[in-house]
Amino acid sequence: MKTMRPGLIQLEIGVQSTNPQTIKAIRRTMDFEKLKGIVEQIHSFGNIHQHLDLIAGLPYEDYDSFRNSFNDVYALKPQQLQLGFLKVLKGSHMMEMCREYGIVYKTQEPYEVLSTKWLDYDHVLKLKTVENMVEVYYNSGQFQNTLEYLENFPDAFSIYERLGSFFMEKGYGDVSHTRMRRYEILLEFLEDVPEISMDQVKDQMVYDLYLRENLKSRPGFARDQKPFERQIWDFRKREKVAKNAHVEVFADGTVLLFNYADRDPLTNNAHV
Repeated sequence: MKTMRPGLIQLEIGVQSTNPQTIKAIRRTMDFEKLKGIVEQIHSFGNIHQHLDLIAGLPYEDYDSFRNSFNDVYALKPQQLQLGFLKVLKGSHMMEMCREYGIVYKTQEPYEVLSTKWLDYDHVLKLKTVENMVEVYYNSGQFQNTLEYLENFPDAFSIYERLGSFFMEKGYGDVSHTRMRRYEILLEFLEDVPEISMDQVKDQMVYDLYLRENLKSRPGFARDQKPFERQIWDFRKREKVAKNAHVEVFADGTVLLFNYADRDPLTNNAHV
């Protein structure tokens, strides 16, 4: 696998939960420490997409237990973290255990769990907003450096939990947003988070934006580059920098060159 061309293999790894009691109840065996070592080893190859999934609504998994499972899997930094909800299918073991586990589920497709003895309906709805935020901000791969900076929240789960609540309060959840608007909404959310430096967040966002594309128009929150125009021009001329490459000067004085002719085959990000 290590020798195969980047992007040829994609692994789907069904973790489902890291709660040992839950794993036993769904008739599975898993040594999470062993799994962790394998995932990290595959990461080191740099050529394989790894998608890890979690399932909400499983037996013995309450809201706090699911938070722990989320944080365990998130720490493995998969390319995709997929959140699903238990589907109670006819003839399945979960259907047999419905009464004992207090499982209430939709009787029509997709037969998803609505509540369990451990997870009430309000928490299921809350996890739905977390799922949406993970899709928009994590699985899109467009906010990688910004999210890494935000991981000084109490825990990773809290980022998406609080962001999801913010979306619902503002009525943003019912609208399809452009990529730039998603950055602006994230900035709006972070204005009320005292432990965050807005200048540093804006720099991380500019970094993430230019990783993907050489923007035709700069975002309103980006740092003014006019003071550096002459130096950048001289550098580009001296080093024969390609026209479609981009040079950015950040607040801490770091200068980065984004080369769009050389992209990461897994993420499609420019070489920096």
